[in-house]
Amino acid sequence: MKTKARLVKGKTKAIKIQAKPLTEEQIKEFVKFYSKNKSFPGSKIPCNVTGKLTTCIGPWMIKKIKEFGSAENLLRSYKCRGALKTERKVSKPVSTKTKRKDKIKELKLQDEEKNWNIPKMNLTPPRPMTGPEITQTTETQCMRPDIFLSNGRHCEGCKYFELCVNKLKCLSPWTKENNKAIKRKL
Repeated sequence: MKTKARLVKGKTKAIKIQAKPLTEEQIKEFVKFYSKNKSFPGSKIPCNVTGKLTTCIGPWMIKKIKEFGSAENLLRSYKCRGALKTERKVSKPVSTKTKRKDKIKELKLQDEEKNWNIPKMNLTPPRPMTGPEITQTTETQCMRPDIFLSNGRHCEGCKYFELCVNKLKCLSPWTKENNKAIKRKL
């Protein structure tokens, strides 16, 4: 494949290049064209690994030529971004440690295969507490804290009031009997 560029009023006509690495003949033609015009024929150069075409014009071209040393070196050893990325992936050392996600997947698989022994539940209701048991329990805790807290810290309406020996046990000062006594005094 011959690549020729024609000069039209000081500008080069773009040449279509196939997406494959350049041959020796093409490299020589590109270098010859670059030495005359300070640009490559067309606006793209191919990658030497994948053959992918990359736009090579302006400041980027000048930067890459400086980086590679000459236009010929650029054309002989240019690798596109995708080729460099695959090289990095290949050159990275593979860790011998298994990743945490792999371990979790293995544990899940192990759990699915196991037969779990679930203990039998006792379906009989608990027996009711006796008076002495309630008295002993109320020494350290309130049997109905919901009633105690919703009545403004008073035990009115609690069915365990007579058996309770808790230190917090108290009746409201505003009961019916107390209200009658207060009205008599006034």
